[in-house]
Amino acid sequence: MSSVAAVILDVVGSRNLDDRMAAQRTIAEAFAPADGLIAPVRPAWPTFADEFQVIYRTLDDACAATGLVRLALADGVDVRFGIGVGESREVGPGATGPVLDGDAWWRARNAIDEAEKRGARSGTRTWVVGEGGVQANVSLLLRDHLISAMRPREMRIALKLIGGSTQQEIADSEGITQAAVSQAAKRSGAAVVAQSYELWLNREA
Repeated sequence: MSSVAAVILDVVGSRNLDDRMAAQRTIAEAFAPADGLIAPVRPAWPTFADEFQVIYRTLDDACAATGLVRLALADGVDVRFGIGVGESREVGPGATGPVLDGDAWWRARNAIDEAEKRGARSGTRTWVVGEGGVQANVSLLLRDHLISAMRPREMRIALKLIGGSTQQEIADSEGITQAAVSQAAKRSGAAVVAQSYELWLNREA
């Protein structure tokens, strides 16, 4: 069985949610920008309470997609991710989706526990356990720090830049000037995040 990157998502501060069903809908919708750029092996599905699962072909895909989901949740809930690299197998149907097993999921569970512990004292929202995890976590710590410090508008700017929008198009959609978009992108690190995705999306060119 080939290796995959299994991802578990849960909500930060879920006990404080006023409407869990609305939060689930918001999270499901936030996967759309990621799915448009990075095809999952199995699209995200809710499992129980405030948790989702999704499978990606590679660790690179999982790392890139989780960042896009966070940016897409600029005006929504805050989430964390545990990524486990290893094997995944379906053991039967569940109430909301398949029941999966394998070391990828055990590692993803350990990873999200670690993300939760680290996030209590920093902006960490993503962690990897498995092959390639050490190198990935170095980059994810820096990326999460940038995104966690962004305001909602800055997150939207980053996502739109990644999606190919021009600064003027973003300015029009946000009701601000192009100069304000440029300044916000530079000040917040949104421009750097967008550049990192440009490199990733062109990695096979």
